[in-house]
Amino acid sequence: MKIFKQSAKFIALSIIAVLASCTEDAPVNIYDVPESYNFENASYGGQVDRLNMLAELETYLKVANEGGVVDAAIAKAMFANDDYTWTSHAFAEAQPTVQLKSKTFADQQEIIEALMDELADLSVNGTLTTSANGEKTYLFNENGFEPIQLISKGIMGACFYYQGTSVYLSDAKMGVDNDVDALAEGEYTDMQHHFDESFGYLGAPIELSVANADGGAFWGKYAKKTTNGGLSTIDNLMQDGFILGRAAINNEDYATRDKAIGTIRAEWEMIPVAAALHYLNGAIEDIADDALRNHQLSEAIAFISALEYNAETSITATEIDAIIAELGVNLYEVTPEMINHVRTSLADVFGITNATDY
Repeated sequence: MKIFKQSAKFIALSIIAVLASCTEDAPVNIYDVPESYNFENASYGGQVDRLNMLAELETYLKVANEGGVVDAAIAKAMFANDDYTWTSHAFAEAQPTVQLKSKTFADQQEIIEALMDELADLSVNGTLTTSANGEKTYLFNENGFEPIQLISKGIMGACFYYQGTSVYLSDAKMGVDNDVDALAEGEYTDMQHHFDESFGYLGAPIELSVANADGGAFWGKYAKKTTNGGLSTIDNLMQDGFILGRAAINNEDYATRDKAIGTIRAEWEMIPVAAALHYLNGAIEDIADDALRNHQLSEAIAFISALEYNAETSITATEIDAIIAELGVNLYEVTPEMINHVRTSLADVFGITNATDY
């Protein structure tokens, strides 16, 4: 794929050429756009670290689903990378300042830590709920909500999605000048690095596509849910969003970069929408199974909640709260009609007419 960027000088010369001969009008400033996010100076190691941190935190929290005890102090130390020794990656030694908590939307930090306290108490005093087929066990609070999912998916939304769509693509981050000297020397500029950091929070392999949708972590993994409804979200997000946007920055084509940023925000938004619809559909299918139903509803709630953190969100915080409220305050009492109403309300906001396909 090639992009043609026309300068004022080119436009003037084109007009002259047309007036003179009306024969040729060749664009200039052509630059190549690769098929994957395989840019030589791409740098998003800190984001990969945070993805791995959440993966290890999630693994620790899930011991509660096996009857194990969770220590809230340990979970909080992992969240803040505060005097915790990582077993799978030496984050504390390699990047001691990298953490999840400080990058999480401010008003969600205490909420997530409160959920960790609740999970720790439940792991001692709660009772596991087993699925009808005996294959799955989950730990819910007295109203059927699953703290593990609210914590993990909550961090995905209030940290990864928030940083990826709102912080690193903001005017404050993208408004910095490209360092021409750094470009000439093959190093990355601040603008390139910030754009890379946004991509890093997606958790996607560099060659992610609709045809190659397996792999990735967190949002990169859940992106596949969009294909169930026939959406071209992944290709749009990667090719017209991240890949084109980074190529445009490399060539100081800021109009194309800004268009790509709009595409990223619009297409990434469809991942939590598709994931929520997927789990709402599953909850209806498993309506008689307390374990499977409540597990899936907890995931759906967290994905719907995440929609708030996009700088160009298509849904207001008030609408999000109203949709979630339709499920009531006790998931043990939810009905298929209630879930269907939530599914319809969410689908209507995003113009989805085949919600049951997700």
